Formats: sequence, C-alpha cells, structure tokens
Amino acid sequence: MKSIRFWLLSLPLFLCSLNVSAQPSAESLDMAKTIPIADVHMHTYSRGGPSSAAILEQMDKNNVRWGGAVGDYRSDVADALKERYIPAVGQIEFMEVFFSRGASALTDEDNWSYKRLYKNAEEMFANGTIKGFGELHTDNHSSGPQNIRRQIRADNPAIRRMYAIANNNEGFIQIHAQQDEQFTADILKLSADYPKSITVLSHCLPLAQPSDLANLFQQRKNIVCEMSATGAVHNNILKINRPARAFDSNGLRPAWKNLIETYPDQIMIGTDACCGWFYAYSDMVQEIRKNLLPYLPPELMKKVAYTNAVRIFNLKE
Repeated sequence: MKSIRFWLLSLPLFLCSLNVSAQPSAESLDMAKTIPIADVHMHTYSRGGPSSAAILEQMDKNNVRWGGAVGDYRSDVADALKERYIPAVGQIEFMEVFFSRGASALTDEDNWSYKRLYKNAEEMFANGTIKGFGELHTDNHSSGPQNIRRQIRADNPAIRRMYAIANNNEGFIQIHAQQDEQFTADILKLSADYPKSITVLSHCLPLAQPSDLANLFQQRKNIVCEMSATGAVHNNILKINRPARAFDSNGLRPAWKNLIETYPDQIMIGTDACCGWFYAYSDMVQEIRKNLLPYLPPELMKKVAYTNAVRIFNLKE
C-alpha cells in the first residue's frame, strides 16, 4: 500500500519531468547569447510595417544576421540589408484575392492578382531579386486572427503554379497550414512533384505534434519547418492562457528536442513579429536565445540558428 501511495504522489513530478529538458551546459549557454541567427519568419510589411532603418537596427542589436522569407518584397529593405535579406513575394497577392473574392478564389490561378504575381515572380527570380514565395495561409481556421481565417487545400492550381516557378528556380514556398490527413497528403504530393523546391512550414505547423512533423521529414528532405511563435512571448502578447508549444522558461520540450536531434537539417527559427508586434522583436529573439538554443549542443545549435538557413536559402556568410 505504501508503495502504491508513493507512486501516486510521485506521478505528477514524474510527468512534469517528461516535459522539461536537461539543463544546458555552460558552453551552450554562452554560445546561445551571441550566435548569429537567421530569422526566417521576419515580416517586412510595406503597409504599416517598420522602416528599413528600424529593421536593420533591431537585427544588428540582436545579432540577427539574415532575415525575411515571409511578407511582401520591399526594395528599400533589400537595399538596406543587401545579402542579409531573404526576399519573398506572394503574401500581398494572396491577401488581395482573399479580401476581394473570398477564400474559394484563392485556388483560382486565373485571378488577375495571381497572373500579375506569376509574371513578376518569373522576372524577379530571373534577375535574382527574390528567393521564393511566402507566407501563404492555406489553413489557419483556428490559428490566425479572426479576420483572415480560411481553409483551402494546399494542393490547388494557384499554389501549384507557384511551386512550378519555385521548382524551376530552386526556390522555396513558405506555407502556414494546420496539420490534418488532407494537408499531409497534399504537401507530400507537392514536394514529390516539385523536387527542386523547398517547402517551409511556418511555425512548424500550428497545433501539430513533433510526431506529425517527423512523419513528413522522414519522407521528404525538401520539407522543412521554422519554429517561430512556438514559445511563450506570442501567447503573452495575445493574452492567451495556454502553455507554449515547444519551449518556455523551463527550456525546450524533450519531444521537440528529440525531433531536432533526429532531423537536424530540417528545422530553423524565426520571430513572426507580425501584426503590429515589431516592438517585441528583441523579446522574441531573446526568448529563442534563452529558452531554445541553449538546450542544443553546439553543432546542432549552429544548424538551427543559421547554417540550415544559409544552405536552404543559399545565403552568404
């Protein structure tokens, strides 16, 4: 009886221990403070977004060496950041179609906004102005602001056209979607049909478990994800009372650490200082430096912090 009582009393502590990573080494703690970072979910909105000078200031302040891969392309940001910029197009046109014609129109490749996008993207890839498309919200029916929520198939004619363009130029497409069987089937088909393209899963798929991502990673090397908004800062900004998905002040969740260790070449980091949250940019970066990166050994930390991004986006160190 005593042993049963002891086991019952110990169970909560045991369960908590499963959700807390081992303490980081002194070497990892020091390294995480200053290691260069590639922010592959750095919004640079042209309408109401921060100035190019403000973006550069925050990047330099936080030793974010490269940034972008989402949002609308901005020539002033490209001029300010030069080779540090990861330029992408597509989000503006995606939003134009959504707000003018609704979610169902997002799959129509003949929409005039898309036709303009395809033409411009072909030219911009050809002259080296952009590296990909993103962030495309195909399914955010419970993971985005209410006014932009929608749910469409990832495998549709409009997005296939973007994949074809990206594939021809060895570019990327960053997609914000929620995990389900249909999305899994769609993204596996797209990544197989366009093997020279890279699919970047925003936020490592909101609401997905590490096992869901492992299922994709083990089947396709050209599917990767980035861990923006998986810590506690975004929950605090939105005043959402729920645990952080992947890391918080207690460290990196063991299941996520195992995912990174198993697929070290397919995971990156980002901030997602969207929606008027650029004021919290430093908080987002410092959260990554304190609660995520120190829990990885040095070589793995380098991959997640920036070398994966350098390889995937063909950046210059």
